[in-house]
Amino acid sequence: MTLVDDFREEMQQSVMIQPFVRNDGYKDTYGEGASYACTVSRKISQITKADGTIGVTTMQIYLDGEVVVTAKDRITFAGVSPKILKVAPDYDIENPDEVYSTTIFT
Repeated sequence: MTLVDDFREEMQQSVMIQPFVRNDGYKDTYGEGASYACTVSRKISQITKADGTIGVTTMQIYLDGEVVVTAKDRITFAGVSPKILKVAPDYDIENPDEVYSTTIFT
């Protein structure tokens, strides 16, 4: 079972994800983007960012567990490309080896 299977009616928003390709010393380069169904929450909370420092998240984007995204990728939601602070998997309760959903913290 996946997040989309369980909450299809709630995942009415979409986010575009462009994979990080490289940095040429001046700027980051990204690959072609793809859109994914998601649901968004706007909750302010403290998190440990991908680099290990403490940060504040203001938006969380919940995606199906099959979506691959890293903290170096670029996301675009509602015309804005916020910095990804952290990407975290959420595991299936019934099968703890399976990633149920992925959360992007911005």
